[in-house]
Amino acid sequence: MERTRSAIVTAARTLADTGAEITMRAVAAEAGVSEATAYRYFPDLLSLLRAAVMTEDLVAVLRSATHSDDPVERIGQAAEILGRAVLRRQGAVRVVVASTIAKPATSKDRPVRRFALIEHALAPWTERCGSTQRADVEQLVRGLALVISAESLFALIDLCGLSPDEAIASLATTARQMTAAAIAASPGGPATD
Repeated sequence: MERTRSAIVTAARTLADTGAEITMRAVAAEAGVSEATAYRYFPDLLSLLRAAVMTEDLVAVLRSATHSDDPVERIGQAAEILGRAVLRRQGAVRVVVASTIAKPATSKDRPVRRFALIEHALAPWTERCGSTQRADVEQLVRGLALVISAESLFALIDLCGLSPDEAIASLATTARQMTAAAIAASPGGPATD
């Protein structure tokens, strides 16, 4: 039983890494099992994708890539890291986004890695802010969550016609601008003071 489950997860990961559209039928075929068997192990495609591909620790990626305490630079790096992760497995991410739009009750099952990534990127600044600016920090995190997201990346690519690299650069620029504005507006001023 564990070998079959593992084969299904591996097949989903393999297909996700191609960036192509993913269906339970395609995963089952890749795993060498029937679609019914795949559904016995995973009740829906969302639960399978959560087990197979939504496990990468993006905060660890940011930690290894960040060599600065500047929150503006760090948030730009966070946007780029999330954007590249989304693009690498865009077929799987599109399935996850679509399923939570079609069935909002499943949104609790969707990984929300962007919040941990944003909070880690802003940590040097938020630690200096203290509790008096907590509401401002929380508002910035919510605003950045709208920018540093798969949905925003797909809108830039699908609706605005940007290339993937242009879309990621746009996310990073907007995230940096929002962060710089929030820091400048905070009572302590820029983080480098």
